[in-house]
Amino acid sequence: IKLLLKFALVGAVFFFLHQKGLISISSFKKLLASPKTWLLGTFFMFGNMVLGAFRWQVLLKTQNVELTFKETFKYNMVGAFFSIALPGAVSGDFVKGVMVAKRANGNRAGIFGSLIFDRILGVSAMVFVGAFSALLSVILPWGGTLPAILLWSIGAIGMGVVFFFAYLFLSHENDPLLNVIRFFTKRFEKLSVIERLYLGVMGYRKFPQRVFKAIGLSVVIHFFLIFTAFFVTEAISQDALSIFAIAVMVPIGMLATAIPILPAGVGTGHAAFIGLFNLVGSSQGAEVFSMLVLYQVLVGVVGGLIYLKMLSDPQEKNQSSR
Repeated sequence: IKLLLKFALVGAVFFFLHQKGLISISSFKKLLASPKTWLLGTFFMFGNMVLGAFRWQVLLKTQNVELTFKETFKYNMVGAFFSIALPGAVSGDFVKGVMVAKRANGNRAGIFGSLIFDRILGVSAMVFVGAFSALLSVILPWGGTLPAILLWSIGAIGMGVVFFFAYLFLSHENDPLLNVIRFFTKRFEKLSVIERLYLGVMGYRKFPQRVFKAIGLSVVIHFFLIFTAFFVTEAISQDALSIFAIAVMVPIGMLATAIPILPAGVGTGHAAFIGLFNLVGSSQGAEVFSMLVLYQVLVGVVGGLIYLKMLSDPQEKNQSSR
């Protein structure tokens, strides 16, 4: 019933946007009528899943969890399926974390620590790209002007990310936050899982090269998303926007989707894209975001097919029953 209600809410949001004239069937038809656009968009979105699997594999190796790339990619796609079926991406991460823990026979703290850190890297790269774009938007003309409060907010979030990585790499000998966590876990044993997850995340401080490699992959992922949005905008808009304008708006707009209200960022993402595209005189922000959601759904559907195939695999059934 909950799942049906979530999809009903998503449907209600799209119906509302359609009634307000913010999205239209004609834009979907324009997208389908442009083979270059949907082929490139599909390439970039599945390319993101490949890069995401590489990134997670790097993080899993640090936790001494050895999976082949094929296995990592498979679990990543299953996570994408559950991410569109449930609000935000947390549920997808949880499902694939449980599956990998069964496959690896333990080390749950390390596996879930890798997932938390993977999410941190993804959001951090989004913030870095968004902050860099916001900085360039002040220096170079791009067709609009970001509100001062938005610039300050992005700057503050960016400084928070810098502080996190500075703390990660500079707190080898003395970790005040770990001391605080242990203070509480000694008194409340049920909180010990927090300590184990924290140690799983902070264990990456010993592998800076792998962390920077993963950050680099995350940045490329966000550039792929920018290219997808650019080609979509080019296909459905009469007045195409510059790649620089898209590069400013998309990373900032995608930050709003980190708020897990509805699946695939529906609602918050639409609102953010509408406001940002209005800054450059475009009324198609909601439609562009809807197209990005469509690509995410496509990836999720493929992930669902992979999941069904895994359920019919006797080896996977044996692992699931452990």
